[in-house]
Amino acid sequence: MKKDAATTDTAVRTDSVKEKSIENYKAVTAMFNTGKTDDLGKYVDSNMVDHTPDPGRKQGLSGLKEMIGGMRAGFPDLKMTVKDITVDNGMIWAHVNMTGTNTGSMMGMPPTGKKMDINGVDIIKVTNGKATDQWGYYQERLMMEQMGMMPAHPDKGAPAAPPAKKG
Repeated sequence: MKKDAATTDTAVRTDSVKEKSIENYKAVTAMFNTGKTDDLGKYVDSNMVDHTPDPGRKQGLSGLKEMIGGMRAGFPDLKMTVKDITVDNGMIWAHVNMTGTNTGSMMGMPPTGKKMDINGVDIIKVTNGKATDQWGYYQERLMMEQMGMMPAHPDKGAPAAPPAKKG
């Protein structure tokens, strides 16, 4: 069956929007890695709602900038790596890994000098090319265990992360 030009154009536009969403997510990830957030407003709506914020964290673009600054202060060598990402119906679904060494103060806690290596999932709603809503689920307990701030879970830590998508 032959596709008509309108169907092909729609598919190309849809793929282009998905690719742009992935590029934008990776650009924000790079800002976590460098701490340079001047261009964050290109990708994140000023009123973005974080549905899973840390206690006391402000909402919106300014809150995200503060959070990135706080993470970079606590973990100056912070590295966020996208392991897998997909876009569907205006939603980004990303599996990420974060590593870093806690050599700076974070959220009022003194540095431990210990390394963290955790995984997480970000779910981002995109409207008109910008992130408007975010849900983030990370291995925070595992991070606290790795920092020596809480005892290891009785069944020896969190389950292993799913394998990275190949291809």
